[in-house]
Amino acid sequence: MTTTSFFQNQGTKITLKLSLIFILTVFLLIPKFMILDLVEERQKLSESVIDEVSKGWGNKQIHTGPALVIPYYQFIQGDDKTKSPVKSKTQIVVFPEQLSIEGKINTEEKYRSLYKVLLYNSAIKVKGSFKLPEPSLTNINPADILWDEASVIMGISDLKGINDELSLLWNGKSISLNPGMSDISFSSERITEKDNQYSLSEFESQIYGVPTGLQGKITIDAAKINYDFSYSLQLRGSKALLFAPLAKSTKVRIQSTFPDPVYYGGFLPDHTTNTQGFDAKWNILEYNKSTPAFVKGNNHISLGDNLFGVEIRVLVDSYAKTHRAGKYMILFIILTFLVVFLTEIVQRINIHIFQYTLIGLALAIFFTLLLSISEFWGFDLAYSGAAVATIGLIFLYSLGMFKNKKSSGLLLGLMVALFAYIYIIIQLEKTALLAGSIGLFVIIALTMYVTRKIKWFEESESSKIEDKIANK
Repeated sequence: MTTTSFFQNQGTKITLKLSLIFILTVFLLIPKFMILDLVEERQKLSESVIDEVSKGWGNKQIHTGPALVIPYYQFIQGDDKTKSPVKSKTQIVVFPEQLSIEGKINTEEKYRSLYKVLLYNSAIKVKGSFKLPEPSLTNINPADILWDEASVIMGISDLKGINDELSLLWNGKSISLNPGMSDISFSSERITEKDNQYSLSEFESQIYGVPTGLQGKITIDAAKINYDFSYSLQLRGSKALLFAPLAKSTKVRIQSTFPDPVYYGGFLPDHTTNTQGFDAKWNILEYNKSTPAFVKGNNHISLGDNLFGVEIRVLVDSYAKTHRAGKYMILFIILTFLVVFLTEIVQRINIHIFQYTLIGLALAIFFTLLLSISEFWGFDLAYSGAAVATIGLIFLYSLGMFKNKKSSGLLLGLMVALFAYIYIIIQLEKTALLAGSIGLFVIIALTMYVTRKIKWFEESESSKIEDKIANK
């Protein structure tokens, strides 16, 4: 009677093979993280190209609308009460009573090398009115106000985007505007979730500053309270067009043929959005915002979190989808190894760990193919092309490895199903987790069904025959 050594035992062989496959799978996490880093690097390069093009065209645009800047004298009493108060010059910034904005956005695409940059042209019509605050509210003596030095300002975050001559109609009189805002600046800071589920990090700090704009000298009559204004603005930009609800009542309507807008800010519009474009309307009252009717003696005006508008951008680019696909790389590897391993057990053949390694590397190269091809063809075509190449390579390799066309055909079918399944998950938004969980459950159930009759510790038939011969 022959004795079987520890390493010749069927159960031991399977355990050792599974251990080696596990170690190999962990080792293949290294190229996974390298590929994800490469995707992030390429995306940052794409974003730098977009920023470079935007600098010459116009960056994210924030338009605050007009505000009145009226200088006045204030008297400050020092610590020494015996001395007269010190006279100094400051200003009050008054915001509109009514502000109405109507605009149309036309998008266009420009290319720099491999990268597509989405830009826009906007035609904006602005009108409204000012009402000077009562002296009892401002606590300013009308005799101390410098009416002849009053000016109107309007914040525009990137003046390079102004695409036409701009003049302000003030109470029926045309007023020329010049760069600058009488040393006034606006800012808004907000921490928000990243723009979409495919982004590479969860949160970003958004700090919007509007230090630049236009200003013009105006005439204010101390006896007159109400003033009307209007102007048209041709503004180019990229990424977003945002507004600040400075007025007591702010109404904004934006229309475009762009089909995929993202409505930004704490004020959601009434809108119609479809494949033909969008039509969005905001109606913001003084009760809805945190900015006051006027600001005294402060050159820096905080807009709080009141910015709103529309973002014009590609919702999900090829880099974001490739990054998400890369997160599933370990699933590709595990399921493919599972099929190969079960084939090895069922057919009683020996597949070397080096052959598993080559299959794992082929799957890793799939993601580099996906990344590189998507920069030319887009994600969908790149995924199809890289999948066909990878599946074909592994299938042809399996013909020599299994020496059984039926087993290779089964591997081919399962890989096609796997690549299609992952592609569907990447496309899904709200139901991605549900689809992924159900799919994994089905995979485990099928594996249990296929392996239910395998006797893992039973010796092979050849070993039994050898034992019988030895016993005779």
